[in-house]
Amino acid sequence: MNKSGPIAAACTLLLAGCLPPPPPVPKTTPIPYPSRDTRKVSHPAPRAGRLSVIDLSSFFELQQTGSLLVYDVRPGFVQAFGTIPGAISWPKGHYDAALATHRAEIRAAEKAGKRVVFYCTDADCPDARAVASRVAALGHDVSILEGGYADWKASGLGD
Repeated sequence: MNKSGPIAAACTLLLAGCLPPPPPVPKTTPIPYPSRDTRKVSHPAPRAGRLSVIDLSSFFELQQTGSLLVYDVRPGFVQAFGTIPGAISWPKGHYDAALATHRAEIRAAEKAGKRVVFYCTDADCPDARAVASRVAALGHDVSILEGGYADWKASGLGD
């Protein structure tokens, strides 16, 4: 039986206590690393545009002076039954596909001092409000024709 194992371990412990302590680890100045500030830069939110309603009388006056940009948001098959003269087709279902083109038209109209108006089938149709709300959220002031195409037609203006 080899007894040197436990004796050697005990001797090592005794001798280790006689050794001077190791030198202290020098304190170093940390090396600065390039900052990676991952916080998002805060930009002011774009101004939301205003959404209003325009009555048929005011609409007609502005239309006669060329002071409107008018969008018909009804589906194409419905527009085939009649539209307000000068209206540009922008069906709600094609909103995303046509946004870039129509947004350029809206900016040009705003610069020219024209009012931007959306209309749908009648007062119960939600499409004009849906499209106009999305455009207003992009920062444009827009209106909805009160009563839509049905009121236009009923007034005798659409004949």
